[in-house]
Amino acid sequence: MGFLIKIVVLFAVANWLWKVLSGNSGKRGREDRRTYARRSVPDVMWRCLGRMLAIIAKADGHISEREVDVASRCLRSLNLTEAEYQMCAAAFNAVHSASPSMVRQCASEFADVATDEACLLLYELLWRVAAADGRLSEGEDTLLRVAASPLGVDESYYNYFKLRYFGAWTHGRERSGASSGAGRGPERRERSDLEMAYARLGCSPSDSDDKIKSAYRRLAMRYHPDRLRAEGVPDSMIAEANKSMAEINDAWETVKRSRR
Repeated sequence: MGFLIKIVVLFAVANWLWKVLSGNSGKRGREDRRTYARRSVPDVMWRCLGRMLAIIAKADGHISEREVDVASRCLRSLNLTEAEYQMCAAAFNAVHSASPSMVRQCASEFADVATDEACLLLYELLWRVAAADGRLSEGEDTLLRVAASPLGVDESYYNYFKLRYFGAWTHGRERSGASSGAGRGPERRERSDLEMAYARLGCSPSDSDDKIKSAYRRLAMRYHPDRLRAEGVPDSMIAEANKSMAEINDAWETVKRSRR
């Protein structure tokens, strides 16, 4: 009887040890997978970023030196490490053509691993490259429209960036002389600044004070640095987000002054 009890006890101890060891192994496996995922997400982001900048640059059939230079400065503005920059550059150089399906797929891959704020920052970088040669081609315009949906970017941002970088197509009309500033006196400039301010907030002059205030608060919360870090936005992109927040604050002050 005593021998049997010893056997049972030994079996119980062995079973407990097996569970502990296998549990720790499973835990280590899960941690390893999480670590790999955390490390691989930035890689996906940087590759998609490089590819999308190239797709927009090649939307009109070729990539000019000016577009390459602007794309490079966009990447440098993110304060990437040299390895991250080279990853983006390699992805940029690997793109040989551009199509709506390509930009949609690439934007979807980026959105799968990035936050909403990172997607919006990428969208603005695409506009910077599109504006490199001072004109918006039909191909660039099409791809920028297509990219907005998979990136989760509201149409109001498309309108704002189009107004900001090309000064045109506002309320369905192209503003003559807006790009060069020809014929713009102080009054014209003031109206343009106010128009830009409304567009930056995603609002219009016909919106109520409460709606505009709500839009501003929503944007301010969206770009708060602590929130961005908590959601895993890379520090390099947070620096760009801070610039956007400064623009939003300026827009809010401009609208408030006009409504007084």
